[in-house]
Amino acid sequence: MSAVVTVRGLNVAYGTLEVVKGVDLDVAQGEKVVIMGPSGSGKSTFLRSLIWLVKPKSGKIVIDGIEVAQQTLMDVRKRVGFVFQHYNLFPHLKVIDNIVLPLVKVHGLPRGEAVQRAREALQLVGLADKERAYPLQLSGGQQQRAAIARAIAIRPKVLMLDEPTSALDPELVEEVLRVLEDIARRGTTMLIVTHEIDFALDVADRVVFFEGGKIVEEGPPDILYNPKTDRFRQFLRRLHRRTS
Repeated sequence: MSAVVTVRGLNVAYGTLEVVKGVDLDVAQGEKVVIMGPSGSGKSTFLRSLIWLVKPKSGKIVIDGIEVAQQTLMDVRKRVGFVFQHYNLFPHLKVIDNIVLPLVKVHGLPRGEAVQRAREALQLVGLADKERAYPLQLSGGQQQRAAIARAIAIRPKVLMLDEPTSALDPELVEEVLRVLEDIARRGTTMLIVTHEIDFALDVADRVVFFEGGKIVEEGPPDILYNPKTDRFRQFLRRLHRRTS
């Protein structure tokens, strides 16, 4: 199966601080890759750098056959849906308009088609009855589901999610994970930074563990039961301790 994301020798730095160090990664069409790692390990920076939300220092990134560069950035971003920790919805726009706006302004769709796509996405995430609400009238879980609807409405080649449940109260996490599991089962290629072990076990094709800006260990989800490195084992032990 061909790779829809190819990363070679990726380096990202904040000034003199190297955050991502020579990372290589291939993601196949339809593959679900869960990225884990302690705070400061470079996992979120890595994900953001793939579409130059953080510009890499060096390396090569190819998404859907297009090498990421300044002159191709708009085309690449049109192919990627990105979901952040904190929703990033426009509070002055109704939910449906938060989804329609990028479809019209960035993707150039006629408004009628954009509205149809937005309603289909809201139906998929269980928010069909909230299209006329404003974001602040929704719960945190509903706001994140609206953000997911905005990302999938563009029909992306790759859906990237940066800790999409980390800002939610524990009782709201499950509703968002259920939506993501449904999207995953539809064959969407996904790269997701998360510490939700059950989600990884249920949905992921591969788990990648970051430490010190590098991929230290990767493999099928069952590595969560039997990690090969001491560092990943320690990380999982602390994670279990926090969630038990």
